Amino acid sequence: MLIYELPISLYSFKVRLALRLKGAGVALQAPPGGGYRSAEFRAINPAGTIPALVDGEGCISESDAIIEYLDDIGLGAPLRPRDPRLAARHRMMSRWCDMRLEPEVRRLFPHVDPAVRSAQAVAAIDARIMEQLALIEGGLDAQGLFALSAAPGLADCGLTAVLTWLEALRPELGLSASADRRLARMMAVMAGHACVAAEIQAYRALVADWIASRR
Repeated sequence: MLIYELPISLYSFKVRLALRLKGAGVALQAPPGGGYRSAEFRAINPAGTIPALVDGEGCISESDAIIEYLDDIGLGAPLRPRDPRLAARHRMMSRWCDMRLEPEVRRLFPHVDPAVRSAQAVAAIDARIMEQLALIEGGLDAQGLFALSAAPGLADCGLTAVLTWLEALRPELGLSASADRRLARMMAVMAGHACVAAEIQAYRALVADWIASRR
């Protein structure tokens, strides 16, 4: 079994968090041919995206599909609860994160460069991020330390990955959007979790370096 990924990739980080929480060791490797846009990698993963998992024949792309596949084959601790309703809520929250919040945060990336930054565009993105954070905040579990329960799961991996970028971009771009209340609690607990603390710390450093390189 092999996962193609890149250290700075947000979704690669999400899968690495899942592997740490699972206590599972899977070989990690950069895409062949010089990057994920290469012909060599597209021959493996026609979607041309990372991360991508190869386990025997064929390839599995998309971070949620990879994490759920690892659950389905029984690799490490499960990240989906056994309760069907709670498992569905984890899927729902992960999709809210990946399809609603992450695309808005990603739209901020070009504006890190002051030469092309648009204050008007940043303000509009900031407002949309706040809307998505409010939606997610309203869907979180009111009692558990993590996103939806007393234990970390699928939703916590994606939220941690995206909010790590938001935390780093906030002072750089003067954003108002931030993880507050239950989201802030979840982020703090994840950052202190023995299984993932070092992974989060290392990724924060990578993100800070990426931002500094584009100033």
